[in-house]
Amino acid sequence: MKVTLEVVEGPHAGMRFDFDKHDNFIVGRSSQAHFHLPQRDKTFSRYHFMVEFNPPLCRVIDMASRNGTFLNGKPVSVSKLENGDEIRGGETVFRIRIETDGSDEIGQVSGRWERIPPAQSVGPGGELASSTNRDPHDRPSGVNPSGESAIHQIGGYEVLSELGRGGMGIVYKARHKGTGRIDAVKIITPAVSGSETVVGRFLREVAILRRLKHPNIVEFREFGHDQGRLYLAMEYVSGTNVSSLRKRAGGRLPEHLAVEIACQTLDAMAYAHDHGFIHRDIKPRNLLVTRREDKICVKVADFGLARMYQDSPLSGLSFTGEIAGTSGYIPPEQVTNFRSADPAADQYAMGATLYHLISGSKIYDFPPNLARQLLMILQEEPVPIRNRHYAVPEALSAAIHKALAREPADRYSDVAAMKAALSPFRNPPETSGLARP
Repeated sequence: MKVTLEVVEGPHAGMRFDFDKHDNFIVGRSSQAHFHLPQRDKTFSRYHFMVEFNPPLCRVIDMASRNGTFLNGKPVSVSKLENGDEIRGGETVFRIRIETDGSDEIGQVSGRWERIPPAQSVGPGGELASSTNRDPHDRPSGVNPSGESAIHQIGGYEVLSELGRGGMGIVYKARHKGTGRIDAVKIITPAVSGSETVVGRFLREVAILRRLKHPNIVEFREFGHDQGRLYLAMEYVSGTNVSSLRKRAGGRLPEHLAVEIACQTLDAMAYAHDHGFIHRDIKPRNLLVTRREDKICVKVADFGLARMYQDSPLSGLSFTGEIAGTSGYIPPEQVTNFRSADPAADQYAMGATLYHLISGSKIYDFPPNLARQLLMILQEEPVPIRNRHYAVPEALSAAIHKALAREPADRYSDVAAMKAALSPFRNPPETSGLARP
């Protein structure tokens, strides 16, 4: 299965680009664009439009271009693409070709490629609309406001209650029928149905997550496919996530507590990075907090899962939903190099998370328009954290903003170095000996 983007008009006619996996392709005059037009071509904006591919699905997103993006002659902001569609920007025209013959990803469980309505959608002006966010407090499993049929068992588990919802699906508290152990079971709702081959490949890749054994990482236990659903069983953490903790604290966490959470998360990252795993989706909702021996303990959830899911055909066209769910935490390189996240991307996301926990605000004042969100991530510097919360010490502000450097090379050499910079702020002010500016 493959999608081809071919230049059929303009000075670069004849060029073609093939995509067989989930990826993004940006067209514009910027040196960061994948299809880079000369700076003198003023008909194009620096970032003109982006095409998201996850064969056989694809979609075009106009990036608030000055002269507009046209699909089959009509201006568009966000639109799905079909075989034979033509995209025009300036004097250049691209044609989409979708090849599906001979693919083992056709003839899925449902018998055809089938789009499942996403939790987040894009309005006609590029605005993002999302379903209601829910705090992850226990909810009886039969109470399902989305109208979905209640789940009472999955694999070898008896479902007890709902814990929360996210971009990939629903998490339940469940009892393993064989051992009686209480686990958290994530039931993934894919964007498209997948063949047995695709599902099997995804589960085999996910199985390597069992190798992650660290006190600050939620342990993965079982994986399977039952009743047409994918499920992943993980260690159950009795507590809350950091997003809820921040809200309960009135919008901001005390600096020492936020830094303690960050340092424990960085310990988990250091271990995972050393073993070849990138989280790719660090944000407050994925950091769980509980107590061990009367001390706070952080558990990082979904380590590596987001990357594996996004690389799979099952994720469909998830990039816009990802931006909606992680705006303020996603680094610039994750927009321009969708498939090649590295440890520096996790470091940036941790810096953005710590910024939010301490200041009560995200690193940007995002507009609702998706294209302008993307441009802000790609072109603008984060708002200085001391503009949000003047009491943040200058040294702590500098440590956070180093992690938020636009260029990965300008961040810390690794997450251990980031932890070393933050560690002096782990203790409450009255015992830390740190003077305020």
